[in-house]
Amino acid sequence: MKKLSCRYCGNKEFYVLSVNETLCKCGMRLKKFSDYHTERDAKWEQLFRKEQKRKAELISKISLLTREIDSCLDNRDESRFQELTEELKICWRALHIGRNHSEKV
Repeated sequence: MKKLSCRYCGNKEFYVLSVNETLCKCGMRLKKFSDYHTERDAKWEQLFRKEQKRKAELISKISLLTREIDSCLDNRDESRFQELTEELKICWRALHIGRNHSEKV
């Protein structure tokens, strides 16, 4: 169960006035769910940050690979071009499909 806190003062203690209305210690009457903040679970927050960081690293790697592929095209280096495009495909799959999938797209 998520813990609720007042959106206005951050207090976590309320007085129940009726079924749909509570009173915070700061004096605000909280009637809608948007009047509250929900406390997020630290475990899920940490997993979200790791996934976000992984995606950011993949996006920057994709950007660098496309730049390097462009330079290979300019220099007509076909072997390096093939190597980089394979690596780019792997990065795209990892970004769009997920971490542990090695399927062909």
